[in-house]
Amino acid sequence: MKNKLIKAFVFLIMLFISITFVSAAADFAVTSFSCSPSESVINNVFSCTADIKNNGDASGTVNTATLYPDASNWLEDSNYPQASGVSVSAGQSTQVTFSGLRATKSGDNGFSKIMLDQVTDTYVVDNNKKVNIINIVVTVSNSVSSAAMSSSFTTAAEVTAGGNIDASLTLTVNSGGCSIGNQDSEKTISNMQEGNKQSRTWTVTQGTSGNCRFTISATATGSGEVASKTDSTSSTITCTDCPVDSGSSSSSGSGGGSAVGGSGTKAGITEFTKTKELEFSQNDWFNFKINGGEHKLTLLNVTDTYVIISLESEKQTFTLNAGDEVKVSLSNNNEPDISVKLKSINVISKKAILVITRLSTVQLPETPTESTEEEKSKEIEQKTPEKMGKESTQGTEKKPYYIIAIILIFLLLVASIKILKHLHKRH
Repeated sequence: MKNKLIKAFVFLIMLFISITFVSAAADFAVTSFSCSPSESVINNVFSCTADIKNNGDASGTVNTATLYPDASNWLEDSNYPQASGVSVSAGQSTQVTFSGLRATKSGDNGFSKIMLDQVTDTYVVDNNKKVNIINIVVTVSNSVSSAAMSSSFTTAAEVTAGGNIDASLTLTVNSGGCSIGNQDSEKTISNMQEGNKQSRTWTVTQGTSGNCRFTISATATGSGEVASKTDSTSSTITCTDCPVDSGSSSSSGSGGGSAVGGSGTKAGITEFTKTKELEFSQNDWFNFKINGGEHKLTLLNVTDTYVIISLESEKQTFTLNAGDEVKVSLSNNNEPDISVKLKSINVISKKAILVITRLSTVQLPETPTESTEEEKSKEIEQKTPEKMGKESTQGTEKKPYYIIAIILIFLLLVASIKILKHLHKRH
């Protein structure tokens, strides 16, 4: 009997000890989980926070909590350990933040577990905790690679979605004067899922001022309207017959003539002998001489496709399209003296390049011939300023000579008479 009592007492003590030990243990579990931002862009850094509660009867500590991505391994690292080491009383909670997370794959991605020291917690799986990682890629295809002025072609932009997104496509013309008319430059695509592909198309009209250059931008906005990402691509359609901007005025040959100007001065007008390539704005002109006769070329009007010019002394007006050339007679013999060619039009600067070429023979000045001494003396006499007043002064210039001659004759007679008288006395 005594032994039975001893055994029963020992059993009760052991039962009490075991009950006391079990009730004094800490018990940790994840009770909430969220990420900031709630959706992110591929390759951007974000963080997630877990609330961990001690459901046990005694204080305890989680030394390390480790977060794992799901089987797709969409995160940069395979796991993210985070030290805690905070003592948590029974019934209380602590927070652990996993920072420096970086997604390398787009999609609505999740997690597999959180290890609390050696204990596996599946809260993130059980509650389908995910992060929408977005991305967007746009590619462009055109119906042609080159087009003539005012002709049309189509351009299609294809969007590939990363994650759950809404997409917005925008076409912007950069240069060349091409246009999409009354079409909306922006087109939208809604509710795209990971890996979806959709396209939108525009009809573009080739411009008249060079190659058509445009950009299509695609902006992705996450389904939660938190994250956004933009991708863009540019494209060029070569213009096959657009005018070429040849830059500033230049000369392709020697020859006379004054430069293109915007004033009425005729100073420096010289004989035009060969070829000039000059840049004209509207109302600019070029003064020159043909065999000594003065002439003037004026750009009266410039449009995107043609120019109107005038040539005078006797005014003549011509309309030239790009590449056109006109031959013009500036004298009365109906033989062409010059040609004028419209090389190009810059529709942006509203300037035209004209190539002006001398066609008629250049008449050189006559070489003076030798003259006789008599002709030379006459020429000198004609050029002597005194000749102009010779007639008015001729009488007054001769009078002194007549008086001197009369005096000399008188003296000669007196002397002769004296000599004769002297000779008569001797005889």
